[in-house]
Amino acid sequence: MDIQKLGLDRLFESMANGVMIFGSKGKCLFHNSSSLRILGWTEEMLQGGIAEILSSNDSNDVFSDALIDVIYKKQKIVKTVPYLQGDDMLYIKVTSDLIISESTIDGVIVHISDVTDQTLLFIANKRLANQVLGLMHSFVETIITAIEENSPYNANHTKSMVGYARRYLEWLRDQEELGLYTQENTDPLLMSIWLHDMGKLLVPAEVLDKPTRLGNRLSDVLNRIETAQLMLRIRELEEPDDPAPKLLSAQLGDARELILSANSAGYLGDDTIEKLKEISQLPCLKADGEKIPLLNENELEMMTVVRGTLTAKEREIVQSHVSFTKKLLSKMEFRGEYKKVPLWAGSHHELLDGSGYPDKLSGDDIPWETRLLTIIDIYDALTAEDRPYKPPMPPEKAFDVLRDMSSNGKLDAQLLESFFKSGAWKK
Repeated sequence: MDIQKLGLDRLFESMANGVMIFGSKGKCLFHNSSSLRILGWTEEMLQGGIAEILSSNDSNDVFSDALIDVIYKKQKIVKTVPYLQGDDMLYIKVTSDLIISESTIDGVIVHISDVTDQTLLFIANKRLANQVLGLMHSFVETIITAIEENSPYNANHTKSMVGYARRYLEWLRDQEELGLYTQENTDPLLMSIWLHDMGKLLVPAEVLDKPTRLGNRLSDVLNRIETAQLMLRIRELEEPDDPAPKLLSAQLGDARELILSANSAGYLGDDTIEKLKEISQLPCLKADGEKIPLLNENELEMMTVVRGTLTAKEREIVQSHVSFTKKLLSKMEFRGEYKKVPLWAGSHHELLDGSGYPDKLSGDDIPWETRLLTIIDIYDALTAEDRPYKPPMPPEKAFDVLRDMSSNGKLDAQLLESFFKSGAWKK
């Protein structure tokens, strides 16, 4: 191959980057001065043959291997490799292409460029990015610690969810299906799970962890009954012929037992609710002689919650944690693969049929990552063993509930069955 005859020598010599052309047997047919400058080679070194140079240059094995692949294996490559020139560590980009004539490989052309500055900048940026990511993880750890102090079971809830998700994503990776649904780097999704309940920091603990219908108001009601019975006992002593004080005291005693029983019951039937409404109007004497009803309007509303422990207003307060999560995360700037963390975290109570909250999203507006987060959130809420207001549900029954929700169009049925099949939900 006559480079001069082809008129390429002047073109190549004027280039700032190195150009080397090797024949089919590995002989260097051409090189420009930039290639020698970048590599630190001399004309005399090339006269000894490329094999001799590479064999004596044991400080640059990675570069040598790349060049061997190009020259002797006739491989096309685009690779950046470290290159030690004296005491300086450079980064060399090696690009190759084949020279083909009539279906025969006549040689290879190697393009060599010094990308040290760009590579060092990339390394510095990568290091900075890792520092920012480390700071973000530290922030998440701080948030979880704060949630744990505010509500221990919620921190356990988050840790359990991360465990379910991590095992499920690993299972998808083993099945070579992860890329079908989400990005290969699963850290952003796991981070969205760590952060999904951070809004609960702004929800009063007495509502968030309310174990019974009356919660911390129970002691007020019991003290009211005790005071009223004491006042009635005094009246009994003052008016021994009047049966009314004794009868009312007995009614208050029965009311006390009904309240204690209904306060922690999982479900209240219509008969119980009617009885609670009746006793709520029993008169209670205060120490100063004032007469008040046994239960005020707010306490009666609490006591007559059919299922669970929260009134409609309290439930709204708890549900507001999702909006708080979105608001708090909006104050942070998530970039790159982490850009969607606020969306995934702040939408975990949205349902496919649009009946969720806070934005009533539906269908394709709810990404796969959020659909997964929602399923494992509900699963853990149903099976958790540390909830102060309800006993844990067996996994089989929990999946019955989840399947019922999916049949009603609220959850992704295919994702639910995939999660079940993975076994990632097993404790």
